[in-house]
Amino acid sequence: MKNKLFPILAVLSIAATSCQKDKKDDQVVSQKYVHKYGYAVSQEEWEARNYPGNVITTLKNGATVTATYENGVLHGPCTFTYPHSQIIEKYVLYNQNVPVKEIRYNISGMPTLETIKLSPHRHSRVEWYEDGVPKSVEEYANDELLEGQYFTVKNELESRVEHGKGTRVCRDAKGLLLYRDTLEAGYMTKRESFYPNGSPESIAFYQQNRLHGEKRTFTSMGEPLSVEEWVNGSLHGKASYFKNGTKHQEVTYLHGQKHGWELHFIDGTMISHQIPWDHDEKHGPETYFSSQEEKVIWHYAGKEVSQSKFEELTQLDEMISGAVNKQAAERS
Repeated sequence: MKNKLFPILAVLSIAATSCQKDKKDDQVVSQKYVHKYGYAVSQEEWEARNYPGNVITTLKNGATVTATYENGVLHGPCTFTYPHSQIIEKYVLYNQNVPVKEIRYNISGMPTLETIKLSPHRHSRVEWYEDGVPKSVEEYANDELLEGQYFTVKNELESRVEHGKGTRVCRDAKGLLLYRDTLEAGYMTKRESFYPNGSPESIAFYQQNRLHGEKRTFTSMGEPLSVEEWVNGSLHGKASYFKNGTKHQEVTYLHGQKHGWELHFIDGTMISHQIPWDHDEKHGPETYFSSQEEKVIWHYAGKEVSQSKFEELTQLDEMISGAVNKQAAERS
């Protein structure tokens, strides 16, 4: 059973079902082995003779997986039903264990997404609205978008991508606008997302499909929520956060880690609390400001220490660093 079951559950991983080898048996209620001529065989006979046919698996969540095999590998259609239903949720076509086509369906049996492998590095992707009207038609080379057409719920073309350049519009199954992307050379360079009322939710810039540049977010009423600086998918630089349109926090990042000062504000201008960070660890004097007095808490490499201990450890660091630099200079 193991050599037949694992490829099936590997497919289930696409549907967010665990396919870990040590857990696969826990998901299965029963399995049935059916020769392609229609008669049932035992598991032992199926595995010993590598019969062509179907393995029908019932899972604990009530879904049924029907996989087609030839010579011990997936070859032909593999279907997944919705839990406790005969309605197909997903259809996958295999060629010698390689998925070459996948179709997803909604609970009404209408297709929502079709992906076809055109070559080892190219694939097409078609999406539909819930009533069957085409939503988008795309062609990719790996993750690079080459061509795309995007339609409204009335089947009207509203945007396109040609030779990797243009605008991609994404709507939900009912036609509500979710986001609009600007693409250059096959990759997204800017994304604008929207609230259900049509007002901007965020504006972000990208490089090679990773956040790169400024990202701004807003409330549904148009007030700022955040302004962040990103480099190659990581926070890098200053990030400011707002409440009721007024800045209440500012954090400095270095390649995704807090590094520098984290400042908290009263009314957007007066600092009430400041925290020094060194590579995601509190390091230095954390200070609370109030009209009565200032309170300072010292940290060294993330641990709370006294001021004298901080100064002692810092001096020791400088001595070690100086000795290392001196040795390096002597070797050069």
